[in-house]
Amino acid sequence: MTIIALYLGWNQIGEKGAQHLANVLIHNTTLATLDLGSNQIGQKGAQHLANALTNNTTLTTLDLKGNGIGINGTQHLANALMKNTTLTTLDLMNNKIGVDGALYLANALVHNTTLFTLKLADNAILNQGTQYLAYALTKNTALTTLDLRNNAIQDNGAQHLANALANNITLTTLSLRWNQIGKEGAQYLANALTKNTALATLDLMGNKIAADGAQHLANILTSNRTLVTLDLGWNQIGKEGVQLLANAITKNTTLTTLDLMGNEIGADSVQHLANALINNTTLSILNLADNDIGNNGAQYLSNALANNTTLTTLYIMGNRIGVDGAQHLADVLANNTTLTTLDLTNNEIGANGAQHLANALINNKTLVTLDLGWNKIREGTQYLANTLTKNTTLTTLSLVGNEITQHGAQYLANALAKNTTLFTLNLAQNYILNQGAQSLANALANNTTLITLILTGNQIEKQRIEDAMEILKANDALKVLW
Repeated sequence: MTIIALYLGWNQIGEKGAQHLANVLIHNTTLATLDLGSNQIGQKGAQHLANALTNNTTLTTLDLKGNGIGINGTQHLANALMKNTTLTTLDLMNNKIGVDGALYLANALVHNTTLFTLKLADNAILNQGTQYLAYALTKNTALTTLDLRNNAIQDNGAQHLANALANNITLTTLSLRWNQIGKEGAQYLANALTKNTALATLDLMGNKIAADGAQHLANILTSNRTLVTLDLGWNQIGKEGVQLLANAITKNTTLTTLDLMGNEIGADSVQHLANALINNTTLSILNLADNDIGNNGAQYLSNALANNTTLTTLYIMGNRIGVDGAQHLADVLANNTTLTTLDLTNNEIGANGAQHLANALINNKTLVTLDLGWNKIREGTQYLANTLTKNTTLTTLSLVGNEITQHGAQYLANALAKNTTLFTLNLAQNYILNQGAQSLANALANNTTLITLILTGNQIEKQRIEDAMEILKANDALKVLW
């Protein structure tokens, strides 16, 4: 048997274990992926692996996240990258590499021509470390993905990256989420995007760009033809910022994914986005979770979905759309032919809202994933179960935390005896208890479609679990999480 991938994360192998593996890597000619995340290998363990990398010619992916390798360990790995010609992905997340560690890696990147992905999240590299890496990007012609999440990078650090991006022609993905970038940093990055022709994904989630920062980015979206994914979640952009972005979307022809979760948008601003969606022909994924859009916001989005022909994924979790909002969405789902994923987690839709959606799914032929977690559906489960006996498209259904009890489990069990398309059903945290588990097991003994059933947090007794597993042992394809 030839091993090409080895996953040893969270195994406490320490520096000694890393040394043994390093000795093997010197001579091994088949292993391509090695995951040693969270193993306390320290700087000495990193040194052993670095020595192996100077001779190994097959390893392409190395995961060392959470290993406390520090500055010295990073230096050893950086030196190895000067010589190694096969490693394409290196994950050093959460390793306390600091500013000096960033400098060592930057020097290596200037010379390395094979590393495509470098992950440095949670490393306190600060503005100074970011400056070093930015300089490397002006010289490096191989790196396509750089992850700098949660590194206390401020506007000054963003400016250094922006200067590098103006001329860099290889980096396609840059993650700066959960840093301290404000409106000025957003402006620097926006200016860079007027010249950059390579960056396709920009992640700024969890910064503080506010409405002014959103305006700078909106301005470039009207002309940029490269960016396809923009994440601005949790940035305090507010109603004004969203309106500016909505105006930009009416003109942009390349953006396919936009994340605006947690931005205090409200229903009125969603109306601007909805109007933009009517004419936009490229956006396929939109995340508006936790924005307090209410049932009015749901209605605006529903009106847009009646005309939009490109949106495939809509996330509106935690928006208190209620029963009325669910009905608005249900009305459009009955005829919509493009939406494939809808997440309505935590929206207070209740049993009546579930009924509206269930009725829509009888006729809908495109929705494959529906998440209705934490909506107090309760007896509304019966409506969804009835729909499952007729719907031939839905493959994933999540009903987490809906208090469906053993009665709801029985309804679903009856449906699963007939349904031939559902692959994944999540019923965690639902007070299903023993009898409900028994009903599901009996129904699934002959079901040949369901692959994953999640029943965690349902207070099912150990003996009943064993009884159910005995019933299901002939169903090799089904995985049940108790």
